[in-house]
Amino acid sequence: MHHYSTNSIIIRLWLVAIAMLAVTVLLAISPAQAQKKVWTAWVEADVVNVRSGPGTDRKKIGSLTKGTKVFVTAFRNKWCWAKLPDDSWGWISEPLLQFSYDKGRQLAVPGNSQDASSSHPPAWIKVAAANVRSGPGLGYDRYGSLAKGTKVYKRAQRGEWVKCKTPGGEGWIRRDLLEFDVNAGRQLVQEAGTPAGSRGVKSAKAYINGDKVRLRSGPSTESEMIALLNKGQVVHVFGEKGDWRQVTVQGGNTGWLAGWLIKYETDSGNTPDVDPLPGAPPNFPSPEYRNVSGGNGQELYAWIDGSKVNVRAGPGTDQPVRLQLARGQKVEVLGADGHWCRVKVPPGTVGWVAGWVISFLPPGQEITVEQNGETVAVKVGWVARPEVNLRAGPGTNYEEIGDLVLSTQVIITDQRGDWYEVLLDNDKTGWVASWLIDTREERIARQEGASAGSPGAGKGSQIVRTALRYMGYPYAMGGESPSGFDCSGFVQYVMAQNGIRVSRTSRTLFRDGTPVSRGQLRPGDVVFFRNTYRRGLSHVGIYVNDNKFIHAADRRRDVTVSRLDQGHYASRYAGAKRMY
Repeated sequence: MHHYSTNSIIIRLWLVAIAMLAVTVLLAISPAQAQKKVWTAWVEADVVNVRSGPGTDRKKIGSLTKGTKVFVTAFRNKWCWAKLPDDSWGWISEPLLQFSYDKGRQLAVPGNSQDASSSHPPAWIKVAAANVRSGPGLGYDRYGSLAKGTKVYKRAQRGEWVKCKTPGGEGWIRRDLLEFDVNAGRQLVQEAGTPAGSRGVKSAKAYINGDKVRLRSGPSTESEMIALLNKGQVVHVFGEKGDWRQVTVQGGNTGWLAGWLIKYETDSGNTPDVDPLPGAPPNFPSPEYRNVSGGNGQELYAWIDGSKVNVRAGPGTDQPVRLQLARGQKVEVLGADGHWCRVKVPPGTVGWVAGWVISFLPPGQEITVEQNGETVAVKVGWVARPEVNLRAGPGTNYEEIGDLVLSTQVIITDQRGDWYEVLLDNDKTGWVASWLIDTREERIARQEGASAGSPGAGKGSQIVRTALRYMGYPYAMGGESPSGFDCSGFVQYVMAQNGIRVSRTSRTLFRDGTPVSRGQLRPGDVVFFRNTYRRGLSHVGIYVNDNKFIHAADRRRDVTVSRLDQGHYASRYAGAKRMY
């Protein structure tokens, strides 16, 4: 029999207690020794960007499609650090991921629609017109507006704002403008979305064929005005009532306008009953859905189509210039970001080039369309319908490999009959019918055609035609060339192209030329604005006609056309000068 003293028992108890405490401490302070917590998630949006850090300002390193499964190991400021299917790692915005196992598995089933899922409940616009914004607040940019009765789907909510999937994409709408009750929503559709006597028609592409055309919430002049549309703007007709047409405007607005104020692409004057889609050209080999950054015979080449083209460190004119390339230089295209291409220049330098200054066909060949009776070489564009099919080849008999939504930016790489091959943000290519793409070059040609018959033909109209050729060119602070303009640099450059020497800054420009009253404005006059971003004269542009002017606005809008009598510039007009 063993006998233990009281002291030995106490010592043994202390040793056990110390051992248990050590285990507890080790478990608490050494998570690397234990199993690391991992969350399984599925991509919830159609396409999600993967970035190098937790924020939209960080570099895009890839993209994932709806239903892709990832493994999240850390969170930071609404961003998730995740392992991707190819075993790489990256950051994904948390609201774009679904962490529910059941709902995630549904997302992973091909062809399953989440629009009707309880995770994205439907809602209806319950006011005459509701603004859709880029973020949850009145301070965010307005994408457009939706008419009463329009159906949307709730994606997320932040305070009093709801992120919704809309007919034109995604955006934020104030919650009090939405009706979530299904029966009440259906009643709204009957009352406003489909007025008595109206009927649906096959979607058709058309252009605004008048100046300052009013888009209204209903099919009558008594209905509330939603937006003011400019000549040449693209719309999509999908309903009619009498002489009125229900349309979606490229950019997000949905509403009604008088049928005689639009011109159909078919030029028939009526909505076409059929939308014929030609098949593939004979003997054309079945192409693959190429991933141009993946190698394995998927290389894509292009040629520089401008003089002294800048190759930049990133996709934008605010990025530093690495080198310049001469016309005809061949480059390998590795991928795309919007209208910018990531290219490799021999012997191996990698950088970014604007898509509108390169050509994907060898020198002497061009991808062209007819616009205003002229042949126009096209390079970049935007999807011009609410949703279009992306196919594996140039025809409807090819497999559908994806879909694109309204205003998606594309780079045009090839042409087969009436079809364009396009390069997308996910670095892959596919085919889209050409009439479903509104190109940057066609927009410029339409603007030029509209200005040709305007008052003040002659030197002023010549100045306007020159200015419109640079529509969409990038903004750059201090810039004074097509690689990047600021407002006064743009005016000085356009005037110089027409043999007119003017001063460089908005303040010194105001000392040049002859004063012109607002009522006597003519195309080509220089218009001035005060207190736009600093006190005093601070902005300048070139008058086009009909209260419109073209200017290098800012990094978000680049060279664009705005109105003198609306929005930001209406109360800041400071005068005009004629320089010719």
